[in-house]
Amino acid sequence: MSHHHKPEKIPPALLFAAGALIVASVVGVGFARLTDIGVQHTPEAQIVESITVTFKDEADGGVGVYDYADKSAIYIFEPGTGGFVRTAMRALAYKRKIAGAGPEAPFQVARTDDGRLLLIDMLTEQSIGLEAFGDENARNFEQLLPSGA
Repeated sequence: MSHHHKPEKIPPALLFAAGALIVASVVGVGFARLTDIGVQHTPEAQIVESITVTFKDEADGGVGVYDYADKSAIYIFEPGTGGFVRTAMRALAYKRKIAGAGPEAPFQVARTDDGRLLLIDMLTEQSIGLEAFGDENARNFEQLLPSGA
């Protein structure tokens, strides 16, 4: 004895309702984009303090942070310290490698008027919101700013 299941039919009213919902969503988003009605704009935070730096792996295993303008050492993370700095730099260096660029271009450590701390790759324009990784990790970068941590 064979048991064949008849495929269940989806009620046409349900298909029509789903289609109408999709069309209404697309029209609503299109209307909002064209007219700006119902759209909230978040003002872009302004940078209030920054320093432009380069990073260099030191011979002893440390990581050196150098002022881009005058090449002076700002801070040296001794071997075994600054793990988050290394990780953040490697993430951005990987993006540079994909873009076919090297370590020569500077980075910017910046504080915004809304209190965020950013690490910005000035070559690829990628940025990392440092506060998202915890206060201690953010302080590793914040101490590089002219005002310090």
